[in-house]
Amino acid sequence: MQARNYLRTALIALACAVGVWLLAVFALPVLLPFVIGLAIAALVEKPLRLFLSRTRLPRALGAFLFVLVFYALLIAAAYFLCRIVCDEATRFLKELPELASSLAGPFGRLQEKLYALADRLPDGVGAAAREGVESFFANGARIGSRIYDWLFRLASGVLGKLPDIVLFLITTVVASFMSAAELPKLRELVRTRAPERWQKKLSALCARLRATLGGYVRAQCKLMGVTFLILTAGFLILRMQYPLLFGLVLAFVDALPVFGTGTVLIPWSVLMFLRGNMRCGVGLLILYGCASLTRQALEPRMVGRHIGLDPLLTLMALYVGFRCAGIAGMLLFPLAAIFLKQLLVPDTQA
Repeated sequence: MQARNYLRTALIALACAVGVWLLAVFALPVLLPFVIGLAIAALVEKPLRLFLSRTRLPRALGAFLFVLVFYALLIAAAYFLCRIVCDEATRFLKELPELASSLAGPFGRLQEKLYALADRLPDGVGAAAREGVESFFANGARIGSRIYDWLFRLASGVLGKLPDIVLFLITTVVASFMSAAELPKLRELVRTRAPERWQKKLSALCARLRATLGGYVRAQCKLMGVTFLILTAGFLILRMQYPLLFGLVLAFVDALPVFGTGTVLIPWSVLMFLRGNMRCGVGLLILYGCASLTRQALEPRMVGRHIGLDPLLTLMALYVGFRCAGIAGMLLFPLAAIFLKQLLVPDTQA
């Protein structure tokens, strides 16, 4: 009997995992505007109901006003953020060729030292080491052109998909207005069509997922904010150019699974050492230590209690997600694991 229960649970988990994968790969890209519209409608629902209870406006008009205010605040925040970040990014891109040319000297000296070290090795090993050094620096010399090619392909791809992007944005905006106006009717439709037993289960599951995922997103936003403040303050102390741009980019990198501030700050500090800027190299290492220690201290309290996933399960979700859908899978599959955990173990407390 116990083996049959384990088999049944495993089959349910497998079916749910396949369903989530099919949903994420095939259905979600098509339904994403409507999902975002429902999310925005749910976000403005509480203040909208409070507003409608104190006024006599029709729901459609109130929903239109609240969603309009939401988009106005979103566009204003994005405008001011882009104005600051894009200005620094533009100046950085203008100085990028000069920065790249300034690295030729330090890398040339490093190459000569590695050649001298390879010449001291035995004949066969020394020749192989010298070829490896030549290959490494030859590939490194092409990094700049590869970056420019990648940026050009990215810009071309965005321009090529511009009609699809415009259609996606228009559909999302219209769906958010309509969803906010029709949300009570949609809920009533689910209540009348779905069996009562499934309604209770779905309601309990949605409540747990809201608490889990909502807490996870809030915790990640707080951690990103703390990391951004630490990095920006550190860049200002080190008198680095573009502190807001680098602080914002590294805060997003730090929030990605597996990645962290060390993926940028450690190579950056090594580069400063090669250029002879010891103060900046040491400062970047100290900044990396401060940001990492702060995140390690805060993350278990802010995130762990909301997710409640076993570390091995989290690692499996990250790896399988990366193999199936790349970086997006590394973000979606842990969320799917949270969903499965809440579905199969409903009594577990986060």
